[in-house]
Amino acid sequence: MNEKSKNIVFYTSIFLIVILGLLLRVLFFSYARPFWNDESAMALNLINRNFVSLFASLDYNQAVPPLYAVICKLFTFGNIKAEYALRFTSLFFSFLSLPVFLFLSLKMLRSRLAVVFANILFALNYQLIYFSQELKHYSADVFFYCLVLFLYFYSDFKKSHPVKIVLIGMLLAVMPWISYTSAIAIFILFFVLLFCKRYFSLYLWGFPFLSAFIIVPFLIRLSRNNFLYSFWNDGFIAKDFSNINVFLDNNFIFYFLDYPHKIVVALMFIAGLWAYASSYKKIESVIVFSSLILAFILSYFSLYPIYLRTSLFIFPIMIFVLSKPFDLFKFRSEILCYMLAAFLFAHFSVCTLKTDIKQIINKQYYRETTPDLIGLYLQKSQPDKDHSFLVVTNLSRINFEFYKRYFNLDNSRVILMNYPLYELEEIKNAYALLPLGNTYYVLLTHSGDKKYEYKNLCAFLKTVKNAELISDKDYNILAKFSK
Repeated sequence: MNEKSKNIVFYTSIFLIVILGLLLRVLFFSYARPFWNDESAMALNLINRNFVSLFASLDYNQAVPPLYAVICKLFTFGNIKAEYALRFTSLFFSFLSLPVFLFLSLKMLRSRLAVVFANILFALNYQLIYFSQELKHYSADVFFYCLVLFLYFYSDFKKSHPVKIVLIGMLLAVMPWISYTSAIAIFILFFVLLFCKRYFSLYLWGFPFLSAFIIVPFLIRLSRNNFLYSFWNDGFIAKDFSNINVFLDNNFIFYFLDYPHKIVVALMFIAGLWAYASSYKKIESVIVFSSLILAFILSYFSLYPIYLRTSLFIFPIMIFVLSKPFDLFKFRSEILCYMLAAFLFAHFSVCTLKTDIKQIINKQYYRETTPDLIGLYLQKSQPDKDHSFLVVTNLSRINFEFYKRYFNLDNSRVILMNYPLYELEEIKNAYALLPLGNTYYVLLTHSGDKKYEYKNLCAFLKTVKNAELISDKDYNILAKFSK
């Protein structure tokens, strides 16, 4: 195959991969699934606050960067109740990340095979697609981390006009207000320019330094949030490294779901680390290892959790490591080289098709069907509405608070439980206090352990009259009973 044919195959492959990634994101976004608890909490902050108050501590223990929240509110264009409007920001940043990652991969990897492989992993990864349609900031984390590294490779800081340098500096100053983790990439950029390129300019770093000084109180406030600290405790590496195996294994499973041969992924990652380490003087290697080491340091000192969705920003770096072995296929036997490359390429591609894309097409996502169950309650309670009440379990209240806006609910017919009810005796005692002569509908869509609460609620229903249970495979419940 001549060079022209190779170029056609390469650019066609890249184009199709990016287009498929875009289409899958649009497809997932189009499902417009109901908000789950965290999204409802964020949505309530956006609805109940003006733009200025989004810079204060958010309600419901939300830790979203303030400018990300502002952009979400702006992108709703006034339609702030709709899921698709509130989620549009995540889709927007996920779209932008695809071309930025593509151009970044052309600098981080040498061979075209490695670039194609990396873009398959990035464009078609289930987690990256999933968070392109969730009202959280993780797709912005991925985009801005890639964008900072993109700026390094595609900006000539020494020769650029001062105005351009100032504009880049202003962009760097704004980024951490949209994505906290972009500060990690900005620190790496500062390190590379200062110590590897011997370049420093106040035109570039004046605004980022000022921004860092202002944003520190926000980060200190978040680090002192006891709920967030305990919630993400699994994302902190123990001081004696006793949890390192579980820590790595859980992150590994998160990114690659049910890949059947995880040993292949592990070996590829080790080979990639070795490949980057063997060329440690190159900027690409400095970026890879400084990113991974800094992420581990932040986790070790309990400054930022590197666990599941909070570590999504580092996933592009992991993809580069996994793809790097394709730069090494230069064996004497050309046939052996192609056979090995074909096997690895096919393994990851088939696994991606079988797991990631299959889950998206089959609508495999976390369901909390609050609006459906509220509508069902209004329908079933209509014949006896004067003596029927909706009981909202404690942990389902945030979901309910958001979705009640969609319905003409009589608040006097709603009973909000003030504490979680897990154990059977707790459920019996709480519902025993409800007035006699009424019919009650219990709404359960979010819980710390829905399966366990479902089991105990079923046991309770066996002890009361006119009991009826409506549930689905995700243990979303509308339970009816009379007293």
